[in-house]
Order: sequence, then structure tokens, then C-alpha cells
Amino acid sequence: MKFRPIFIVGVGRSGTSLLQSMLNAHSKIAFPPETHFVRSHLAKGLSLSECKNQILKDQYLQNLKLDLEKIVAKSESCEAFYKQMMVEYLANETKDFIGDKDPKNIENLKVIKKYFPDALVVHVYRDPRAVISSRLKAKWSKDNPLWQHILAYKAQFNYMKQNQYIFGGNFVDLKYEELLENPKAELEKILVKFDLKFEMGMLEFFKSADDVVKGEEISWKENLYKPIMKENIDKWKNEMNEKTATIIEKSLFTEMKGCRYEYDSKSMILSKIYSILSKIYCIKNCN
Repeated sequence: MKFRPIFIVGVGRSGTSLLQSMLNAHSKIAFPPETHFVRSHLAKGLSLSECKNQILKDQYLQNLKLDLEKIVAKSESCEAFYKQMMVEYLANETKDFIGDKDPKNIENLKVIKKYFPDALVVHVYRDPRAVISSRLKAKWSKDNPLWQHILAYKAQFNYMKQNQYIFGGNFVDLKYEELLENPKAELEKILVKFDLKFEMGMLEFFKSADDVVKGEEISWKENLYKPIMKENIDKWKNEMNEKTATIIEKSLFTEMKGCRYEYDSKSMILSKIYSILSKIYCIKNCN
């Protein structure tokens, strides 16, 4: 069978975990917990012998409950190891299609295309005010200043837009707000790529959240244990002060306009500054 994984990417806190959980709840699709394999190993271009020890000690990979040493022994490269690891996980789940969710892979699009040319890439995007409001609370990102969150959003979002063409028909753009409002229609945009039908069980993703949430992740993924929460669409309005919202709008109004999000403020100067900085960001971080 052709190896055709589903990669879910997006700016962190855009709803990628929700989509992962929904797809994992399908009877034919398996998503392991986050592996970070592409960013930690493949994107570095190292040989299997160079990163063998790191792989065997990798806590993310240990969460898959597989015999990593055995998989290393029969693999000739990091790419081969990853494929075998995912195939074995899939077999254990007795499903037909495998996925890999890591928001950070939005910076590794060309790596994904190089090693997995048949992969389906699903990009989840969300109102930047909601994204940044969430990032300012999450354990892994709350200590970062506002400007870093704005820069990450602008750089990653635009890198995606500039490179999505390389996947041709193997690319799906998914709006978080529409996923909450009409999950069946949005999920079918992905399922049709594999000739699969929507299953009502996908809306009960919270019953199997333990499959994809591990360790301390629960502190920022607690909503995966609850049914769809449509109120999250406008939650940022009660959490973010007007000044912060205005700065975000002024800096990201071009992205908001392109995604049909309403905004009250814009600044060509701020937007231009962040555009310049985002190019530098991508030179340093994107593959």
C-alpha cells in the first residue's frame, strides 16, 4: 500500500489538536500522539546512525509504545524508520490511514514534500486574535512577548500560503471557525481524499482524547475532553484588552483580510516591519 500520511499543520493554537482528535475518532484513521519526528530528525538531514541514540531516547516516540530498537535495526535511514514506525502504529490500531499532527511542521513543508510526495497536508487557520489570546495563556508559550506571537503568526501563515502550491491537489485549507460551526462539511473535505465517509463518532472525539494527549499536554489541551465548544470562536473578545487586539489587527490586517476576518484597525508601517522580520524568520527556521 502506498504510504500516504495526513500531516496537520498550522500556527500553534489554531485548532490542530481538535482536528487531530476528530480524525482519530474515525474508524479508518489513526493519529498517534505528537511525534515531532519531522522537525527533530528529518528536517536536520542527519543519517540514521547520527541520530540513532537520540531517537531511542525520544520521549515523544516512546509514547507510541513501539519497539524502537527493533525498528531502527531494520531501517536504513531516518525516512525508512519513520515510515516503519508509523506503519507499525497503524497496524496496532487496526486502521487503514495514518496521520501526523505537529503545528510546527508548517515550517517544514518542503521537507514533507521531499520525503512524502503523496502526503495530504491539512492547514488549519484561525483568527489571529484568538490564536494569540490562547498562546498568551498556554504553558509552552505564555512567557513570550506579544511581538513574538505576532511575528510567528505572520511568518508561518505566509510561508504556508507561499508554498501550498507544491502539494497540488493534496492540500486542504481548513478554517477553525467553520470546523466548529459545521464540522461534518469541513471534515468531509479531508475524508473525500481517501474515499471515506463521515462518521458521527467523529463528533465524540472527546471519548478517545487519551489516544492523542500525553503527559503535561493536558494543561493546554483540556478542551479535547469536551464536546465541540462553539463559544471558543469569540472567546478572545472577553480575554483580550482592546489595546492588544488593536496591535494585532494593525500588524496582521492583510492576513485577516485574506481570511475574511473583520478588523477595525490597520497600519501599513507595522505590517511592513513584521513582513520584513518574517522573511528573516523563515530564512532561519523554515525548510
